[in-house]
Amino acid sequence: MYTLEFTEQAIDDIKLLKRSEPSAFKKAQKLLLELMEHPRTGIGKPEIKK
Repeated sequence: MYTLEFTEQAIDDIKLLKRSEPSAFKKAQKLLLELMEHPRTGIGKPEIKK
C-alpha cells in the first residue's frame, strides 16, 4: 500500500470539507483510500503516462 503526504493547506481544506460538506468528504475519502491501494487503476479514469 502506498502512503499519501498532505500539505498543511490540504489538511485544512479536508477539515473544512468534512465540516461543510460531509457527503463530498466521504467521496474524497473513498478516492484517497482507493488511490493508496491502486494508484494506476480504480475509480474513475486515471491518466497513465507512457
